[in-house]
Amino acid sequence: MKKILLSLSALTIGATPAVSLLNVGQKQVITQVTSEIQKKIDETSVLFKAPIITNAQKQNSDVTTNWLNAQKISNISNIDSALSYADFNAEKYDMKSAEKTLNKIYKDKNYKYKNEDATSELIFGAADKGVSLLENSIDDDGLKVDGVNEFLNWISYVSFASGGSLKADKFDSSILKFADKISFVKMFKHYPAPTYNQLKSEGVKTYRGLKFYVLSNFNSFMSVNYGLTSETGAWNFKIQDEGSSNIARNFFNASSAMYKEIFSKNDQKVSKHEFKFTSDSVVYLLNFIYSLSYYIDAFNQPEYVLNPSMVRDQNHLFSSNKTNLEIMNEIYNKNISKENIDKRSLNGILSIFYDIMYKGSDPNGYRSSRVLKILFQVDDDITDGNKKLDLNTKVIRAGSSVTSAFDTAGEWKNNTTGPNGIFNTLLASLVKGFLDNQISGGIQIILSVLQLSTENLGSILAGLISSILSGIDMKYFFENLSSQLNKTLNNIYGWGLWGSIGSQVKKPLEKQLTSMGFGTDNSPNKKPTGNFKNKPTDDFIDYLDQIMKKFNNIKVSENSTETWSLFDNLFNQLLNQKGRLQSILKLFNVILPIDMSNKSVKDIFRINVLGISIGDVITLILKGFDSTLPLFYKVLGLLASVTGSDISNEYDFFIKGQEEPLSSIDEVLGYTSKDGRTSDLAVIWSMMKFVKDENGKNKVLGIRPKNSNNTEEEKIWGSKAWKYLLGLNYDDKSYNQDSILFYVNELLTNGLTAKIIQWPVKMTRKYIDYNLSDITFNRNKKMNYWSNKDLFSTDFIDYSTDSKQEVLKYNINYKIKKDTYITYEVAVFKQLNAEKYEILSFNKK
Repeated sequence: MKKILLSLSALTIGATPAVSLLNVGQKQVITQVTSEIQKKIDETSVLFKAPIITNAQKQNSDVTTNWLNAQKISNISNIDSALSYADFNAEKYDMKSAEKTLNKIYKDKNYKYKNEDATSELIFGAADKGVSLLENSIDDDGLKVDGVNEFLNWISYVSFASGGSLKADKFDSSILKFADKISFVKMFKHYPAPTYNQLKSEGVKTYRGLKFYVLSNFNSFMSVNYGLTSETGAWNFKIQDEGSSNIARNFFNASSAMYKEIFSKNDQKVSKHEFKFTSDSVVYLLNFIYSLSYYIDAFNQPEYVLNPSMVRDQNHLFSSNKTNLEIMNEIYNKNISKENIDKRSLNGILSIFYDIMYKGSDPNGYRSSRVLKILFQVDDDITDGNKKLDLNTKVIRAGSSVTSAFDTAGEWKNNTTGPNGIFNTLLASLVKGFLDNQISGGIQIILSVLQLSTENLGSILAGLISSILSGIDMKYFFENLSSQLNKTLNNIYGWGLWGSIGSQVKKPLEKQLTSMGFGTDNSPNKKPTGNFKNKPTDDFIDYLDQIMKKFNNIKVSENSTETWSLFDNLFNQLLNQKGRLQSILKLFNVILPIDMSNKSVKDIFRINVLGISIGDVITLILKGFDSTLPLFYKVLGLLASVTGSDISNEYDFFIKGQEEPLSSIDEVLGYTSKDGRTSDLAVIWSMMKFVKDENGKNKVLGIRPKNSNNTEEEKIWGSKAWKYLLGLNYDDKSYNQDSILFYVNELLTNGLTAKIIQWPVKMTRKYIDYNLSDITFNRNKKMNYWSNKDLFSTDFIDYSTDSKQEVLKYNINYKIKKDTYITYEVAVFKQLNAEKYEILSFNKK
């Protein structure tokens, strides 16, 4: 009894008001609070903040508990402790027992609420993990193999966890549709420039072979876009015997036949073929551009680049003692340079622009004309002020004797296959192909009398066109063209006794001219037609003479008497002579918005803007363009790999335990692919998700290249297989050529590109962090308010103790809003030999 009194005395110290004690056997019940009991209430009531906030604010219990667990207990209660909510409760409660009770409480419908942020947390949490792995996979040196492997494992986990909700069929068709729209990029899966080994494999050993490789790719480009097939003369020329002259002849014959088909017409006189650009032709176009650049670059070696002051004339631009054609022949016989070709540069083509913008003294335009000679020069009769390029010498010889009808063609008639500008043979074949479809009837009679073939005409016209385009001085030729032609035709008309042979030329020719209006009231000649009535040849010659005079006497400007000739070194004049550009454009009714009569093209390039000339700016841009092209191609290569659909055709797929390959890719995909096609990404994604059998068990998939030796050792299984298809060869710590990962790694090895590609990763990181912090901020804001200690108050009910345990009952009042409270009745107990409390009951009143 003494011990009981001492115990009660201790409990009642500091109690206000007095305590009522009921002694019922050995059970003591205290009905009014003491400071010691209040302390027990304060310490045990903290645990119930979680279910109270969950119930009162309709919050998810896990969210509420997790947030409270991380809080310092002194911030959310009147208890002075440095412990967290979780640690404090663990110190006061038997948490194993308490959590069982709380879990039962949370199962009640009034305590079951969704996490409002669950979706966002799942998305941004997964993204946070993925971006972290991605950040660990990338650095300025490219992709880190181990980091990439870990990142791919995470993607596989996400894929597997997604189940059927992220099946590949949801994006497969979209990828294929997009790939079809940008089908041209498929050629960029391999670098779109012929390499040294590729050229060698196609029979190109020397620069003569390279010349015809250039032209052959141009013809392939035309053939594909005109829709030619094997039945309609599609281009299929192969480079053989490149060291002999046969290659030129064989190319000319094949090219002429192709263009004859291109220009052919049906019975209704409508062209059989129409030019329609197709993406399949891009590979030939780029092969043409790059190989042409390689060819031109062979002439840019130091021994072939003269200072303009050392040049004798237009026929010695590459050497002071060898003609241009001699140099061309010299280079023809050289082996192609592996070093220059494997640079895969456009420097050859760009040198055209570099030479045009040459800043040194070049008054005759020699430096600027170099590439024009490489492309178009046809013979060695090239001198400044040249007078050998006349009609009678180059085109047609027509004497006045009765026997002059034999051997009439000029020097250019057989100039199709010799060492000359790269495009001359192509131009000749194109003209021949065109004429073979156009010439018939009277014109055929004329040609047979003149002993001219369409090949001769093609060669002559190619020589004429090439001479104009190569910047050769053609002024003398065109100034005398009408008078020479008049004399030639009159001589031809008199061939044979009493013009018997010439009449076979005159009658059909004048019939043709009459149909064009010459010698009639509707003559194209603007002069009075009376002088030429019934004289179509004279009318035509006069008309031609007027045109030649117009083109030979172009006014530099309206207020100037100075004139210039379109045929007098046109290219050089445009570059170096003031007003030429403006006056030639005006000739064709093109009016410039500014007055350029006092400017040449080179004057424009010399204009300074902020201390740097326009020419220098263009040069920098062109050099930058050349150096960044490989990077651009890598981007397209990556796009081609991402949208590719070749894997299912390049590999056989196996299931572990089965010897034979799968008969259909559908077994991998888990659905039937559209039109038998499927994107590579769909196959890889399906393999990540693990293919299942009929009983829902996972199958182990393997792959083996179709071009393999069909051995077991060549099979790759499991995660290594789909990673290999993406491009990761983990065993070799490398990336497979032309794969997705290969191109990503290639792009990342470039410092600038690495920063460009890392930028979206960093921006994604900021976006994720912002949204996760936003969720956290909003949650903190709400929870800080809802857990405020001022919103909670307690009312003591009773405290009892006996020989086995003590039981504490009290109410917790939670303030919802002003003058509105929710009350919860709590009962906790503790065994007298235990240190921690357990929950007896928790009920909303």
